[in-house]
Amino acid sequence: MNEQKVFHAVVGKEGGWWNIWVPELDQVTCTRKSRKIASYTRTLIAAILGIPESSFRVERELVSAAEFERRYTAAVRSTDAQEKL
Repeated sequence: MNEQKVFHAVVGKEGGWWNIWVPELDQVTCTRKSRKIASYTRTLIAAILGIPESSFRVERELVSAAEFERRYTAAVRSTDAQEKL
């Protein structure tokens, strides 16, 4: 049996926007409507990897705007530091 790849999406609301970050791909998207979070996340992953939206699963984690910013900023800083090596 084939196990589907699982992607983790971190979701935080700031102002009128839902920010969606997929750390495994280092990609971000956003939507104004909470009902669009799942479809925007799947579309982003499928487009970046060039795979069907049905070929993977997504686990979403809802965090505060401050926690979203903290995690995303830490990841960007880590990436920047690794690129300087």
